[in-house]
Amino acid sequence: MTNSDNESNWFQKLEKELQKKEEEVLKDNSMTTGKKAEINKKLLTYLWVTWVRFNKQDIHFTIDPAPNKWLEFTAYPDKFQLRNDFFFENINNIIFRDTAKDIERLGDSLKIIYKKDDQERISLIFEFSEGEKYDRYTGWHRYFTQYILYDKPIREAKLEEIENILLDVIAKWYESQLRRDRDVILKYIKENYKKGETFIE
Repeated sequence: MTNSDNESNWFQKLEKELQKKEEEVLKDNSMTTGKKAEINKKLLTYLWVTWVRFNKQDIHFTIDPAPNKWLEFTAYPDKFQLRNDFFFENINNIIFRDTAKDIERLGDSLKIIYKKDDQERISLIFEFSEGEKYDRYTGWHRYFTQYILYDKPIREAKLEEIENILLDVIAKWYESQLRRDRDVILKYIKENYKKGETFIE
């Protein structure tokens, strides 16, 4: 057997291994992308119907990405369908934010964030302002704190778990809004979830 035969055999084995890895990765990516798209479709729909319900009580929130990018309305705001030409798998951040005139509440947010480490993860975060502080060099800054409601690799994430968390958090947030008492939601979050980062804006 010549050296060229050895090289040829070795390369054929390598080619098989590379092909196998390629198929595994493509299948894995396809599963993750499909699951991410389905989760985003569900969560955006839930947040939209929540927005409509809140709005009826004059409770003002915004959703990012803007609903006109991913929704088509037959009768605004109640009758809608998801757009077929929108790539839901490309959304890496969803924000449901309080836009109240009350400066303390302004910016309180529910965030869905996707992060890529060794594998892509989904995190649900509740973020709220802790108030303002003055820095003699840079002026006034708002302090924000995050609490982690959910954090798992997309492959392990279960929509039912996320739905249950959203159900509890949004119901408590709504109660907090109706009572005009921000402490209702903050107390609930602090007692039930783990503290994450604190930062300034």
